[in-house]
Amino acid sequence: MSCGGYDLLISRPVDGAELRPFLRDTFAVTDADLFVAPADRVDDELAGVPPDLVFAAFCTWEPVQGHFAASLTLGVDADRTRHLDHLDFATRFAAHFRAMVLYGDTEPPGLWTVILADGTRLLAAMDEDDDRFTLTSASAAVPDLPDVTVVPGTADESPPVCR
Repeated sequence: MSCGGYDLLISRPVDGAELRPFLRDTFAVTDADLFVAPADRVDDELAGVPPDLVFAAFCTWEPVQGHFAASLTLGVDADRTRHLDHLDFATRFAAHFRAMVLYGDTEPPGLWTVILADGTRLLAAMDEDDDRFTLTSASAAVPDLPDVTVVPGTADESPPVCR
């Protein structure tokens, strides 16, 4: 079994009814191979599930504060799901949910990739305090966040892609 995963911060809340069909279609898995639940309900949702059952994709989310509404964690069995690199998954997620998405992959230390709902890709710096995540600067203006400082010359033109 080859495992991979994705950790995102997203700018709008999501729920299982929205996530399940998106993840099923994105990763080409069946409903039986997909676990989707709020992080605080995992134990309840797994009650009665055989302990040796391994899902092809396992997704949880929880609310956060600041410039983002939720943190999403997705683990996948790469042998049983369609392969997507971080950029592709984050871009699909942002477009589908019309949300700003932040993730980390191959950025320089202290920077994160942000994908806007229109597909625009930025590099950004962020303050983290417990469950509060606040963008402090970005390589271009972030819609609806005028307090985020624009730092020219840090545009993420063609980042390396993890495959």
